[in-house]
Amino acid sequence: MLGKFWGKNVRIIDDEGVEWKGFVRSVETPADSEDNQWWLDVVNVNKPGFETGLIISESEIKKIEVV
Repeated sequence: MLGKFWGKNVRIIDDEGVEWKGFVRSVETPADSEDNQWWLDVVNVNKPGFETGLIISESEIKKIEVV
């Protein structure tokens, strides 16, 4: 499901209503994750303190779109 966002600039709204923008550097599929979820590794994040990026799971994502 989230594999289509790999290599794209995205806008994410998380489950707490926080907006994130960045570039999806890598994707972990449910088959490869320990908790059977999609995981996104997002870099160039628009928030101070997240210079090294954001790793977010499918269950934490309320909305995601390519920008």
